Amino acid sequence: MSEDTIGVVTVTRGRPRLLRRAMDSVYAQDFDGLIEHVIVVDEEDAGTVAAVAAAPTRPGLRVTVHQEPRPQAERDEPPGDKRRVYPRLSRLFNTGVRLSSADWIAFLDDDNEYEPHHLSSLLDCARRHGVRVAHSGRTMWYADGAPYLDEAWHTVTDPAEAARIHDVMCDKGVRVRGTNILLDRADPRGPGDAFRTSSTMRAQDPVSLVDQSVWLVSRDLLLRLPIPETFTAAEHEANTAPDDKLLATLQDNGVPMVSTRQPTVRYYLGGVSNRITRPQAAPAAG
Repeated sequence: MSEDTIGVVTVTRGRPRLLRRAMDSVYAQDFDGLIEHVIVVDEEDAGTVAAVAAAPTRPGLRVTVHQEPRPQAERDEPPGDKRRVYPRLSRLFNTGVRLSSADWIAFLDDDNEYEPHHLSSLLDCARRHGVRVAHSGRTMWYADGAPYLDEAWHTVTDPAEAARIHDVMCDKGVRVRGTNILLDRADPRGPGDAFRTSSTMRAQDPVSLVDQSVWLVSRDLLLRLPIPETFTAAEHEANTAPDDKLLATLQDNGVPMVSTRQPTVRYYLGGVSNRITRPQAAPAAG
């Protein structure tokens, strides 16, 4: 049995059905050490708390729930405004890290799922390379469970630009052409290289793409280098999310990281960073 412990931090609000699916994927992990699933509820939400209480548990899995009341200034705000959502997500992720007592921290968005070997493969990779940060890749899915095979980058709304970045990412081996596999990557940045998100990258730029749900980071490192909670206007314009801020912070501080090169997260579209839904089939003629 592993002596390492892993804390999984999930931030959620008002989506108990999706949360239960995410929780079930943590329940199904083949990691043989202790898993501590910390559910941080954005605002008080009795339905979510009830869903957590009804979820099955097992030896080696501890589930805790924490309700984080919103400050008055954040109540009744327009939904989906990234200028408000991203700073709050950073704050809530950091809250989950502090609440955990595990050696390592993974994150799982409430609308995503882990494959059964996700945590074990991440920890094995980190241990083999002697690093404190590892990440995996993912498979891309529409919210209804159909694979996302569009030749368009999922965080870009302009069709021509989405196609351009998709081709760049295929050429770089990040998006596996013709499949729904996306292999997140964090290339070293050379002198003078600016951090560019995948939504704004050029062909000559290093890849800077690690989704929140594919990270595994030593908890003591995250306590020392928490996810930044402030975002500039330029960062919002570039669709800079908390995971981008974490990656840039780790790189700026010279933290080495490795990838499993395995797509062990099921990433469902339709979240804050993208609004993609599956096109409806045209009705049959007749």
